[in-house]
Formats: sequence, C-alpha cells, structure tokens
Amino acid sequence: MLPILSIIIPIFAVIGLGFYLVHSRFMPKDTLPVLSKLVLFCLIPALTFATVARLDFSKVLAWDFLGVYAVGALLAQIVALLLFRGIFRNGLSESAIKTLGCSMPNSIFIGYPVVVQAFGEEWGHTFAFAVMVENIVILPAMLVLAELGSSKERHQETVAITVILAGIAQRLAKNPVLIAIFFGLLVSVSGLELPQAAARTLTLLGNAAAAIALLVIGGSLVGNPIRGSWRDISLVSTIKLVIHPLAVVLVLMAWPDFDPTLQTLTIVYAALPMAAIFPIIGSNYGMRNFCASSLLITTVASFFTLTAVLLLLL
Repeated sequence: MLPILSIIIPIFAVIGLGFYLVHSRFMPKDTLPVLSKLVLFCLIPALTFATVARLDFSKVLAWDFLGVYAVGALLAQIVALLLFRGIFRNGLSESAIKTLGCSMPNSIFIGYPVVVQAFGEEWGHTFAFAVMVENIVILPAMLVLAELGSSKERHQETVAITVILAGIAQRLAKNPVLIAIFFGLLVSVSGLELPQAAARTLTLLGNAAAAIALLVIGGSLVGNPIRGSWRDISLVSTIKLVIHPLAVVLVLMAWPDFDPTLQTLTIVYAALPMAAIFPIIGSNYGMRNFCASSLLITTVASFFTLTAVLLLLL
C-alpha cells in the first residue's frame, strides 16, 4: 500500500497545490489558460517529439496497445450511450457529450505523470499511443454524434457527416501533440539521431511538462460549484473510473497476448479521470457547468480509484 501511495500522493499533492495557489489568489486564475497553452503547444509536444524520435521504429507503434485501448473505449461508449440515450432518453448531443466524458482520459496532464511515477521514464512514451487513439477514435466518434444531434435539436438542416468529419480532420491536423508524433515518427524511421544540443533542449522543456500540467489541473478546479444532475454526474464518473477500465480488461481477455507492461498500461490509462478539455467541449453544446462539475468530482474520486487500480496491477 505504501509504495502505491508514494506514487499517487505526489501527483495529487501537486494538483492540490495548484488548487491552493489559485484559491488563495497567489496565482491568478486567468493565468491558467496561458499555462495550459504552454503545456499543450510547447512542453508536451517537445517531450513527445523527443521521446518518439529516440525510439526504435519497431517499438513506436504498439498496434496491440492501440487496438485494445480503442476497442475498450468504444465498449465504454456503447454502455454510456445505451444508458443516457436509450434508458434516460437524453438528447443525442447531450448523450454524446456525457459519453465523451465517460471515455476520454486525461492521458497528457495526469496519465504521463502517473505512468512515469509508477513504471519509470522508459514507459513514459506510451502516453503518445493513448493520445493517438483519443484524438483519432474516441473524440471524433462522439463529436460526430454531438454535431448531428445539435443540428437536429436546433431544427436546422442536418449537417452532412462528411462535413463534420472534414472539420474534425482539420482540427486533428492542427493538434500539436499529433504533429509532434508525426515528425517524431519521421525521425525514428529515418534512423537519424537528434543533435545533442537539440535533444537536451527538448528534454529540458519536456521535464517541465508534468508539474505545470498538474498545477493547471488543480487550479482549474477552483470556482466550479457542483451544478447539474447528481445522478448523471455520478454515472459519468462511475463509468469513466470503473466501467471504462473494466471494458479494457474484457478486451484484453479476448485479445492475443502481448507485452505484459503494455497490457497493464492500457488499463491504467483507461482508469484516468476525463480530459481537462471536457468543459471546453461541453460549452459548445450548453453543458459547461455539467462538464466542469463532472471533471471536479471525477478528478477527486480518481485519487481513490487510481490507488485501487495500481494496487491490483502492481
């Protein structure tokens, strides 16, 4: 138990520090968007590019990891859609956004620090695999449904799926982490080594990513009173923290065997709270308060669920 707590406590201590710094107004809340952009557009891409570029190409794309992680997320999405759309009869766009919260982990801001703390630096690169699945499979699937539902609910002409997909593709093409993965792959395939000065610069930037990301997560939780249906918030949190990792376990049971550590990591990433951008996405569909409340509850609850998951896996 103590070794697991020694992994989890530092991560949530930094999150707590971020909360305190913003709550005490030592760090103004309006600095969080700037810090978030710094992490997403500079520090994480630097870390990603340097990590992927150094890897042997045969290890860069772990197809089994990608497959299990994607199928597990899709199973969690099916469960959530059946619940919110099928049983509770929520609107399509509302159901899609809630389902996104149930299946889109925070693999960058929380996943990377957890994996490095629990499994070591040599496995830190796996967050890039998770990011690929999240941005190419998990997010687009629900955005398509949300856009279709939104246009129908506003009694507008239904937007063609091709138009929605084109918009998503444009967004993906501008994603700095995916761009970093792409160029890292090119360097890996070429067999070239980065100049030492460039590698050290990228490493220096990457080393700052985890701490700043966790501070941003903590600070973003300030000033978000719980608003929305407690039932639905609890369900989103439960599906994200319990059903999603269990879905991945079911997929692993049916999947051909592969590297044991990668198998474990698919479960760990699935057990993370939802992505920090969840309220931003929800605001496009009039659900910012619900999404912010879900993020708060799920992030706090993940201290206990992640501890339990790591106790079972390590």
